[in-house]
Amino acid sequence: MNFRQLEYFLAVADAGQITAAARQLHMAQPPLSYQIKRLESELGVELLRRSSNGVTVTPAGQLLRDYAHQLLDLRERADNQVRSLGQGLAGTLSVGVISSSIGATPNAKLRTLTRHYPKVQLRLVEDNTYGLLDRLAKHLIDVAIVRTPFSDSGLASKKLVTEDMVAVVPQKYDHFAGATIQVTDLADVPLIIYRRFEQLFQITFTAQEIQPFIACTCDDARTAVQWADARMGVAVVPQTVAEEISGANTAIRPIRYRPWRTTLKLVWPADMTPSPLLQRFIDSY
Repeated sequence: MNFRQLEYFLAVADAGQITAAARQLHMAQPPLSYQIKRLESELGVELLRRSSNGVTVTPAGQLLRDYAHQLLDLRERADNQVRSLGQGLAGTLSVGVISSSIGATPNAKLRTLTRHYPKVQLRLVEDNTYGLLDRLAKHLIDVAIVRTPFSDSGLASKKLVTEDMVAVVPQKYDHFAGATIQVTDLADVPLIIYRRFEQLFQITFTAQEIQPFIACTCDDARTAVQWADARMGVAVVPQTVAEEISGANTAIRPIRYRPWRTTLKLVWPADMTPSPLLQRFIDSY
């Protein structure tokens, strides 16, 4: 028994006549009658009773009729879903994101992707850059949004945005001479820093022979901004994070120091060809 035989059987059962069914199927009557008889022979039961007025469905035929509708419907849904998955129109994608990607993602293209393809599901995994790179290496996620600096060995990548570090300054510490500040200006205020950049900052401070007061170190750039809002010190974070999170009680002061510039990147394993769904996700950035 195959799908074509089921289609033939349903056509005859629904039409009530082999001649009418053959016309609907655009085929001659003898081959259609042969296929029905062959199906009955394979199953060992009579499915249709023939008479001069046409055919009637037997109880066994009615049972097969119900199953045939279900099987053909299931086949159509399976065809559509597999085709959609193969074309990147459906499926689940595991996406790693860092806290400091706020403001840069999701973007308008990604919103369009999820709106146009409602069968696409994104499973977000939140971690720091190194945690997400480890998950990628273990194939626990499909793609990740991470921030430089990091080793990109074995990774394919796409640059999303490059930005400066900024100081989120509460009013009580806002005594800087201009809108843009220098690294040396940070020597006289308590600092709240994102642990991701602790080593980079320390290298700079040592090179410039300054010893700032690090009041707080945290694992989330958003937390650093929130503590600056609470007047605990001056937070040094990527610009997009400051613009999204900082409140009315703080000012954002750009820090023009090129070594502190940082880039958000989309990364995925270089040794794997992106699936159609992953490629659609990559193209949305």
